[in-house]
Amino acid sequence: MGLIFKDIQDDQQEAMMDTMYIGQTWQMRYLKAKYFLYGTLASLASATATAFIDYTIAKSTDYSGIIGWLFG
Repeated sequence: MGLIFKDIQDDQQEAMMDTMYIGQTWQMRYLKAKYFLYGTLASLASATATAFIDYTIAKSTDYSGIIGWLFG
């Protein structure tokens, strides 16, 4: 590493750092998008399961649904 002037090793190190930074940025964007998708799918699945359970309780028992079954 040159103290005053940059040499070829300094240029290589800067290029590696730029490449690593870009890679980590895209990895974080991909990770955020993946977790957003998984969170959305999990929310939809849990809402659907809750609606199905509520409908099943309301139709097959004397309770008015999940709240009525829990507090009834």
